[in-house]
Amino acid sequence: FRTVVGMADQLVSSTIARLLAATLVPALVLTACTSGSGDSAATAGDTATTSPESAPADPTPADPPPTTPTPVTADPTPEADVETAQDDTPARRQLAWVIDALDPSTGLTVADVETRFAPSFLAVVSPDEVIAAAADIVAMATPPFELVSVDDEQPDGLALAATIRGTDAETLVVLLEVEPDEPHRIAGLQLLPGEVPELPETTTIDEIDATLTSLGASSALGVYDVTDGACDVLHERRADEVVVLGSTFKLWILAELARQIQVGDAAWAEPLAVVDAHRSSPDGEIFAEPTGTERTLREYAELMIAISDNSATDHLLARLGRENVEATVARIGVAPHPGNVPMLSTGALFELKFIARAPNSSDWRAADEAGRRAILADLDAAVLPWVADGAAVDTVNADGVRIDEPRDLDIEWFATPRELCATMVHLAELAEQPGLEPIADILEAGRGGGIPFDPRWTSVRFKGGSEPGVVAGAFWFERDDGRRIVIAGGVSDPERAVDELTAAYAIASAIVLVND
Repeated sequence: FRTVVGMADQLVSSTIARLLAATLVPALVLTACTSGSGDSAATAGDTATTSPESAPADPTPADPPPTTPTPVTADPTPEADVETAQDDTPARRQLAWVIDALDPSTGLTVADVETRFAPSFLAVVSPDEVIAAAADIVAMATPPFELVSVDDEQPDGLALAATIRGTDAETLVVLLEVEPDEPHRIAGLQLLPGEVPELPETTTIDEIDATLTSLGASSALGVYDVTDGACDVLHERRADEVVVLGSTFKLWILAELARQIQVGDAAWAEPLAVVDAHRSSPDGEIFAEPTGTERTLREYAELMIAISDNSATDHLLARLGRENVEATVARIGVAPHPGNVPMLSTGALFELKFIARAPNSSDWRAADEAGRRAILADLDAAVLPWVADGAAVDTVNADGVRIDEPRDLDIEWFATPRELCATMVHLAELAEQPGLEPIADILEAGRGGGIPFDPRWTSVRFKGGSEPGVVAGAFWFERDDGRRIVIAGGVSDPERAVDELTAAYAIASAIVLVND
């Protein structure tokens, strides 16, 4: 679920947005995950909020993130009407509160928000912004709301997608995630017009292609049968074209981490301290950790993949070494696209594209590889302004750049669908090596982007990414009869935002093309 918000970034942090930028129309996004292509900041009217999955849009909190947890002053578990004990899950209890709180007659207060929402959420979206956005929900549907259905709930009861209906019969999708530990405060929340889509029972590659083509100026898709480590083509559309990846590139960092563990240069349990220079966008868990806090490399990797934590990503990239990651990308067989060499950190991408100070995107384009490496060395050592002084970046930043619209899509990470298939196969092979089994668990933690697939697919591994104008993702499916399938692709448009949810489901629907 988190990943579809993030990828569709980050499919939030980048699932339906963050990562992930969106506006009140077509969507109200209130997302800040403790957890993609994805990966975003959202606006409610003129009020900017931030969603963790579209990467460039989530760089700025209204206030500097807290360095200590926000105390809970009241029991945040609401009284909820449940039909059975099975329905009484942490996510459903918070969903019941959200449905009630969206009714203006409830009188939502700052204290309510501070009690119900996790510190990681409030580090990105202030209580006042939450209240303002909730008040603006009437632009999409008329409260009070009733619960129509819980369309997808994770087995642990910590995340769900649901459909609610207003008195005007308009429906909204609610994507909700809670903290894993008591008191299970809300870590991610998105509200979108419409209903939770379902995968089609039947489709064709032409129909999928038509959907992706309608969403953006450029799109590509590949469906591959994995046999003896090779990607055998089942269906393709423009699969030789380069896809803008968003947070999907984080697969390469995971691959290099696995390599270093395999040769003894790193360990899953190795501690790594949080430092200001590698704090990126204020989503996920690592950004809000006090300086010096140690987390294991495995924890960083889990956060990087499952919730597309950009600060976790940049800490890992620094620990492993940029050039080492680039070498692994080459070993996988990804062509040396100039956008990938040298490889950007997420923080450097935000600096180059969205911050009004030198160096900027023009400096980057004008530089050769050596010049770009020098630029990155400076950026890596710098502390981002919202880390250093809590500077706020609104929807329109100091030089007039909107952070909720596509910008500089040539400054990113890139691969073709075939190269993404090779990446997923490489990771699958590593996961079969002694000591590297956690790779499979890490990739499965993305829960297939929250999309409900046929249960015969016993292993679904996924990473997606997004930013304004970008949605991309790569799926690995393993069926109970041993069949292995990779689906990879994306859509981008330099002029307009991409409908992330529609794009994510269009890519995922390609699994329907696989014959029994």
